[in-house]
Amino acid sequence: MCVSKGLQILIMFIAIIGSGSLISSQAEEKEKPDRSEEVIKMTDEGLSGTVIEKKEEKAAEKKGEGEKKELIIEEPKENPKEEEREEGLVIKGRKGPEFRLKGLVKNLYSFHRTDYYLGENPLTVSSKNLSADLTRVRLSPEFKYRNFLTIALDYDNELIWSNLGKSMDFKAYWRPRQYNDFLHLTWEPYRGDDLYYRTKIHRAVVKAGTKDFAVTVGRQQIRFGSGRLWNPLDILNPLSPVFIEAASEQKGTDAVRLDFFPDKKSEITIILDLKRGNDKIEHINYRDLNYLLRAKTAVAEVDIAILGGYVTRRGVAGLDFAAPVFDGRLRGSMVVSQTEEAYVEEIDPYTSFYTPLYILKTLMPGREGYSPVFFQAHIGYEYTFKQGVYILAEYFFNQRALNYNKDSKIAWYTARLNAMDQKTYLQLANQFLTKNQHYVSAALGYGFHPMVRGELFLIGDIQGRGIFWNPLLKITPFKNLDFSLGMMGAFTFNNKASDFSEYRKNYLFYASGSYLF
Repeated sequence: MCVSKGLQILIMFIAIIGSGSLISSQAEEKEKPDRSEEVIKMTDEGLSGTVIEKKEEKAAEKKGEGEKKELIIEEPKENPKEEEREEGLVIKGRKGPEFRLKGLVKNLYSFHRTDYYLGENPLTVSSKNLSADLTRVRLSPEFKYRNFLTIALDYDNELIWSNLGKSMDFKAYWRPRQYNDFLHLTWEPYRGDDLYYRTKIHRAVVKAGTKDFAVTVGRQQIRFGSGRLWNPLDILNPLSPVFIEAASEQKGTDAVRLDFFPDKKSEITIILDLKRGNDKIEHINYRDLNYLLRAKTAVAEVDIAILGGYVTRRGVAGLDFAAPVFDGRLRGSMVVSQTEEAYVEEIDPYTSFYTPLYILKTLMPGREGYSPVFFQAHIGYEYTFKQGVYILAEYFFNQRALNYNKDSKIAWYTARLNAMDQKTYLQLANQFLTKNQHYVSAALGYGFHPMVRGELFLIGDIQGRGIFWNPLLKITPFKNLDFSLGMMGAFTFNNKASDFSEYRKNYLFYASGSYLF
């Protein structure tokens, strides 16, 4: 009798667990997004690239409980929804601590022929087929204690095979500058003519907080603004929309970030961005640090944010908004910055003669374009049709374009020749660098199949008379495995200096595959 009753209890217990699992799996199936309904979007904190986001997530964007949930930025080469994966080693303690070990294996190959190849000698320019293959292995340990403390690290080992050797082009594209970074977190055990090996700490943060407050310290990405392809308010981590690596793969900054959440619709953020002085840790001073204050709120369905601070010894102020219009989203932003001191001195104080750089500046084509302040702004509109087709149109204005400011142009060439110094850094850092002032952009995306998506990006250089185009095909056979295939090219209609002249006759091809574990 006791055995029979015990057996009945055991059967009832198994039935309860089974029904609970069934209900849980059904709920997960309901919450799982239909990939055919995914659209290209960008996070409000993002720069360039795309974000895969459901239409229903617009409501979640405005929920604002505790820390604002950020969407996953994805460039044409990245795996979607990396943060949602559950793979990895997970160790949970009895009182709340949790340790998780995740990782990434990625390969990115690119091929491009150029007529402006800069070898080790910056005075010689030639034509060359440029081929490079990057393999990255990333380990991402993470420790969490309940919802109060998070310690996370991304540690990379990268091997790059290329025929660029130790050229200026290799330095410009594959070796991001660490000038004035508070911490130098990249090491290069081997750098040969064909192989280059480096190890680096990509991210390292300690985050603590409650539902009303959060503090984040360490190497992190800090992005503001609602722009999709162009984002003027992204002044701490500006990134060109023609860069083939993802925005999330961009080198971050060493900073202290404080976030306050007065209510469900509002955020107040304070940033202290640490920088060296003259690239020396012992020369750190308050003038070379970056300070930002940002406040964001929602009025009805309109998101509004204002920003102000002191960046690269320049006062800055900005405004950003995002509003629903005809079932789409209208976005706009503007930032105004002070102009720093002149880069090129007219008279040498020691000889009373004209300086060589001033003579070069006089002979260089372009306009002077000096102004005590300069503006950068964007406005754009995005819409998703019921059939799942996503469209985006944007306009970007940069008053301080290189062809309209000779000081910036000479500083850009100086940095290109690997001659970075404090004066050049202050002239170029923390701003968008474009050759011309007016750009129009468009993006189109459509999911042909739950595992196959096509995207197309177009950027028109109005003054340079050029159109940049970038088609992309993404295949995701599994949630932790994806492949991408794309190319970049341009049409130019005259010989004016354009950001896209390099792609006029010589297209860039790239392919990538990544596996998350």
